[in-house]
Amino acid sequence: MSFRISNILDYDTFLAIDIWAFKIKVLVCKIDWQELKIIWSSTLRQSKKDMYNGEITDISSISRSIQKAITKACQNLDSIPTDALVLLNSSELIYDFTSINYVRKWNSSPISMKEIDEMIEDVEMRSLDKIKTKTESRLWIIEAEMKLVTTSITGIYVDWQRISNPIWFTWKNIKFNLINVFSPVTRFMILKNIIHDLWLNLISIVPLPISLPKLTEDSPYNYDANIYIDFWYSKTTVILQTNSEILWFNVLNFWYSLLEDELRSHLDKGYLDIENILNSLDEKYEEYKVIIDWALDFIFDSLIIAIQDIEKSFFAKNVFVSWAWISKVLKKQIAEHFEKSHIGKNITVIDEFLSDESLKEYNANWMLWVLSLAKAWKELMAIKKDPLVRILRYVLYKYE
Repeated sequence: MSFRISNILDYDTFLAIDIWAFKIKVLVCKIDWQELKIIWSSTLRQSKKDMYNGEITDISSISRSIQKAITKACQNLDSIPTDALVLLNSSELIYDFTSINYVRKWNSSPISMKEIDEMIEDVEMRSLDKIKTKTESRLWIIEAEMKLVTTSITGIYVDWQRISNPIWFTWKNIKFNLINVFSPVTRFMILKNIIHDLWLNLISIVPLPISLPKLTEDSPYNYDANIYIDFWYSKTTVILQTNSEILWFNVLNFWYSLLEDELRSHLDKGYLDIENILNSLDEKYEEYKVIIDWALDFIFDSLIIAIQDIEKSFFAKNVFVSWAWISKVLKKQIAEHFEKSHIGKNITVIDEFLSDESLKEYNANWMLWVLSLAKAWKELMAIKKDPLVRILRYVLYKYE
C-alpha cells in the first residue's frame, strides 16, 4: 500500500517506545498547538537474555517489561494512551537511496498532494527490485520477505531549485530525493505482535536512522555538514547529513560489545565491573589505556572506511554522538581520528542534541532515541494539520 497523507490520523496523545537497549524507554507524549510535550517518562532495565546481538529473543518477557514500563509512566494519569510508536533499530535494515525526476504533463496547474502521492507510489516497486541483490547477499532472504516500513523524502526540487514545499507551484520539472527503508517481515511482525498483545494500536514503526537527525532540526547546526554516530551494544549507526538532507546511512555490527569483550578478555572482571569501567571512562582510561585504544582504533577506522567508501569527498563540521556512556576520551578520539583521515577539520563533537528548553532534561544520551521518535511524529502531525508546514520532510507512514 502506498503512502497517503489521508492515512495519517490525529494521535495527539501517544506512547513512544524504545526497546532496543539495556533499558526499555517509554514517553507519554502530547502534541499541543503543534508543540511536543512530554507528560511522563519511564525506564526499565531488561534482562540480557531477552536480547541477543541486539535482536529480540524472548517475546513474552519483552512484552511484560514493556507493560511494566508503560504502567510506570502512566501511574499518575487517569488513563493509558492506546496509540504507540515503536523505534526500529536493526542491522537487518535494507535501504535504497533514489531520486525521482518527474516531468508534469499539465504544468499550468498547481502541484497537488494527489500528484505527489502518485509519484511516490510509482517508485516503490522499482525500489524493491533494486534492493534484491542487497537482500540476498546480506540477509540470505528473498525480496518477497522484505517490508517497506518508511519512505522519507529528504530533498525536493522544482525546476532545479530546492524548495521545502512543492504544493501550489506550477513549474514543470520535479525531483525528489528519497530513502526507502525495508525490514525483514519477521522483524516487523515481532514488533507488531508485541504491541498488539499489549492491546495497543500501532501507529508506526520508525527506523532510528530516520528519526535521529530530527533532534537537531531546530538547532543552528541543521544546515551544516554533520555526521551522526549512534553507539549501541552490538551495532553502530552512522548517518551523513548536509543542508538538512540525509545523504547516506549504514548500520555496522559492532561497538559496545567489542569494547566490553576486549576488556573482559584481558581482565578478570565480571559484567558489572566492566560496565563500571565504561561508565567512568575518563577516570579509568589511563589504567586501561592500551586495551581501550586498540578497540577504539578498530571501531573508528572501520567507521572511516565505511564513510569514505560511499562519500569520498564528505567534509564534516560537526559529529553528533549518542551513547549512554559518552566521555571526554571518546569525544577527543573521534575528532582526532576523523581529522587525521581528512573527513573534517576543527570538528566539533557534540553529545547534547537538544536546544529546546522544555526538552533539555532529555539530553541524557540514553533517552535520545525515544525522544527522536516522538519528534518525528510531532512533525507528521504538523503536516496533517497544515500541509503547508514543511511538507513531506521525513515523511513517515503506516500500512493499513
